[in-house]
Amino acid sequence: MAIIAGLGYGAPSRADDSIVTDQNVDAAIQRAVAWIKSQRNEEGHWQRLDNPKDRDWAGNSGLAVLSLLYADEDPREEFLARSLEWLMLQKLNGTYAYGTRAHALAIVPGGAYKSLLEADLQWLLKAVWPRESEHPGCYNYTPPREGRKKGRWDNSVSQYGVLGVWMAAEAGLKVPDWYWEIVGEHWLSCQNHDGGWGYKENEKSTGSMTAAGLASLFVVLDQRYAARPKEAPGLLSALEAALNWLGREYTPENPGGQSTWKFYYLYGVERAGRASGYKYFRDKDWFREGATFLLDTQKPDGQWRSTGGQMNELRNTTFALMFLCHGRAPLLFNKLQHQADWNNRLRDVAGLTRYVGHTFERLLNWQIVRLEGPIEDLMDAPVLYMYGESTWEFNEVEVQKVREYCQRGGLLFAVAGKDSDKFRRAFEKLAKQAFPEFALRPLPDEHPLFTGEVSFPIDNPPVMLEVNNGVRTLMLFSTRDLAEAWNKYAVRGKGELDFQIGSNVYLYATDKTTIRSRLQTPYIALRETEIERTINLARVKYDGKWDVEPYGWTRLARYMHNETATRLLVTSGVTFDSAAIKDFRAAYITGTESFEFTTDEMKGLRRFLNGGGTLLADAAGGSREFIKALDEQLREILRDEPRVLPPDSFLLTGVGVEDAVDLAGTSYRRAAHSEGAGRKYPRLKTFGSRRRFSVIYTPLDLSASLLGTQVFSLAGYEPESTLRILRNLLLYAELSSAEKAALHRGE
Repeated sequence: MAIIAGLGYGAPSRADDSIVTDQNVDAAIQRAVAWIKSQRNEEGHWQRLDNPKDRDWAGNSGLAVLSLLYADEDPREEFLARSLEWLMLQKLNGTYAYGTRAHALAIVPGGAYKSLLEADLQWLLKAVWPRESEHPGCYNYTPPREGRKKGRWDNSVSQYGVLGVWMAAEAGLKVPDWYWEIVGEHWLSCQNHDGGWGYKENEKSTGSMTAAGLASLFVVLDQRYAARPKEAPGLLSALEAALNWLGREYTPENPGGQSTWKFYYLYGVERAGRASGYKYFRDKDWFREGATFLLDTQKPDGQWRSTGGQMNELRNTTFALMFLCHGRAPLLFNKLQHQADWNNRLRDVAGLTRYVGHTFERLLNWQIVRLEGPIEDLMDAPVLYMYGESTWEFNEVEVQKVREYCQRGGLLFAVAGKDSDKFRRAFEKLAKQAFPEFALRPLPDEHPLFTGEVSFPIDNPPVMLEVNNGVRTLMLFSTRDLAEAWNKYAVRGKGELDFQIGSNVYLYATDKTTIRSRLQTPYIALRETEIERTINLARVKYDGKWDVEPYGWTRLARYMHNETATRLLVTSGVTFDSAAIKDFRAAYITGTESFEFTTDEMKGLRRFLNGGGTLLADAAGGSREFIKALDEQLREILRDEPRVLPPDSFLLTGVGVEDAVDLAGTSYRRAAHSEGAGRKYPRLKTFGSRRRFSVIYTPLDLSASLLGTQVFSLAGYEPESTLRILRNLLLYAELSSAEKAALHRGE
């Protein structure tokens, strides 16, 4: 039942990551939006020499409006509202125009155009060739005449009819089952033996038509057969064959077909890729390769050139814009492909993604990954989702991959299919192997996932287990089969509770923030840099939870390498009562709870500070208990009181410290907004003399924020601000005593 199991997962051929960045893609989108807007005429539409009686009348305007909606342009603002009003008033004549308008009206928030959408839906239902015809389930440019049993059709216009009906269904309108049945039968009947589709039956397979067929069959699967895939074995086989065709043939330029249609083709690829959940067509990263092509071919004014025939600049630019907008949408979950039953709920994450997207009016994707793939693939999404019914096994390499994903800031969320005890025991074993230092424990009823603090209050929640490191949840397990409702898209009645739990997990993992793009990754790639300095830092060990978020230091080291030409060497587990501490100018301490130094550790700390060392510290997770314990012990050791750094301090402004930066505009996380209210700079406190600071610390979190990911209710700084703060502190701590004294004298 696990479709596409044979698709393969070879070594990915990655496009140049330095080209396809969030910044570059966003800039291309904004240029395209500006160009499309500039092409509108004074009457509020994009029709030029077209005749209102033409079959495609208003099609160009429908595409322009649809692409602007994809680009998150506000339909309530005057520009788009005027064009929507014009589009709504037009008498349309053909399938392309009706399908495009229905698509556009369906995604306008609030259902403002529901009555017209219903009328467009009814037109599209009547326009499909009926069951009693020679070719049921397909479309011509215009509806068949009453009583006719055969006539013209093609797969290009057919996909646009299906698109319009699908989006009307997604908007909540009723579509009869017979429609999805005959549409599925059509695409199955004209699929070629190689797995692809041509423009018509028995014609050569092309990229554009194969993407159209694949996307259309996924719509049929979701709308009719997701809860009963055994009723559609031919459909599942057809999907696998089509994905294998794209795995063999994919390029950004319409393989097997005319280059005229390459932008139209890419729009189909985006829909097929998103629907399937596959990041790779075999070893080809379809979005990055397509985006690389589009960024390379966009003209400076924002358009993509005409490719001849019907594919003018406007149409090509709208298709390219929609590919970039939807292809880069953030991911809800990564779904783990592992053992044989991983996909027994075929459309579980697809269904949950639909629900969350509709409920919170967010454009979201999902993705299938495997543990043997690059760790960056796992990090594309805030949640790695596992569904299983059997006893899953993980080898040592896979266990370490799970541990690394969680340590980098990801949340692993597992669901016991059919409430399976076997899968629960397998998860318990995995949790113990991956994190032997942390206990697996039940979530209390007052956990934010249940109380409504995240979003939905959950009455009578299922038993859920978690692994928590004291700052955040690393692993989460539901003993109830939430995925059954997701897969059926049973959003009414008892099933909605399971959708609400899934929504809460996503919002919990993202701290209720809006992630704009899947390209916004916490990963920092090393750049070629000539090293100018080395900083040796000791991470301090004590009897308590000292080793908080160790991966954050790897990420900080990469940042320091790229931005300050500094080699940051971090030695973890150094104690103040060891001889090794004297080898460091800088030490760092953090924790999540109260602690107490031993007598020898206090003596060692005093020697370290008196010898010119600098201690840096934060309260991991914003722990008040830790910072209170640290503060009290430092007062005792130093016989002094801490001072709040004034806003003109060189530590905050960066003045006088080589490669330091001005920390003005420091951003605080959601849970620390009250701490940052009215503050231009971070909240730092110090112990020291007129010649130097011996201790610099913050009562807010830096440790978890170093990961660059979101953490629910974390009292700390935003990731970019965290890197900049520690940049200044480390550069200062590494200075010699004479250099520090000169700074304090204002020299």
